[in-house]
Amino acid sequence: MKKLLTIAATALILPISSQAASLDREQQKQVKELVREALLENPEIFIEVVNELKKKEEVARTQAQNSVLTSSMTELFNNSDDPFAGSSKPKLSIVYFGDVNCGFCKQQDPVLEALVKDYPDLKIIYKDLPILGPSSREAAALSLAARAEGNDAYLALHKQLISHPARHDSNSIASSVRKQGLNLDALKNAVDSDINKQLDSNIMLAQRLGITGTPALVFPDEVIGGFTDKNVLKEMIDKRLKQIK
Repeated sequence: MKKLLTIAATALILPISSQAASLDREQQKQVKELVREALLENPEIFIEVVNELKKKEEVARTQAQNSVLTSSMTELFNNSDDPFAGSSKPKLSIVYFGDVNCGFCKQQDPVLEALVKDYPDLKIIYKDLPILGPSSREAAALSLAARAEGNDAYLALHKQLISHPARHDSNSIASSVRKQGLNLDALKNAVDSDINKQLDSNIMLAQRLGITGTPALVFPDEVIGGFTDKNVLKEMIDKRLKQIK
């Protein structure tokens, strides 16, 4: 009986449910009253209903995310404008959405750097996601401008920026640029519509994938939100490399 009440409550809460749609108004009224009485007598049923709804929402979210992931493979993994670390002919690629002002990204970056050294067949693709204020956008744009001098120039400036212990402002960004021996004015002049379009595309792609913060890592078959430690990533990488072999 308790299970049936849980199903009935879930059906009424979900407006698209076929069970609720099949009931006429009087029947829905009766079921609602039954559910109300049951919830008053057994409040734990409400927890079961909420958990059931969460499961349904998570399944729907994952399905939508997987659909976007499948349709965005080229944009994610084969965009020649994206800077990268690691192998240029990888067996496995991971897309990294990060922001130099993000505290957890400052922890994630060294982990990814270490993984590239551990796995010669791994490629980390950097998609700057400047969502933490104007200085995030400024730093990301200048980093992409530096890439015109080579992929290593981007990586060096990115590492310099991400190692800054606090949030950036224009002064700290300028200091990071100069520490890499780069010309700040030249980089600013190189920030054109293409670079801004690339950053906007990164933001829109992240939104379509359901990424709401940084860091986020995208495997060809999975999106991982939040900081992920080295051991967990090694397990994920090992598993996928074995499947590729």
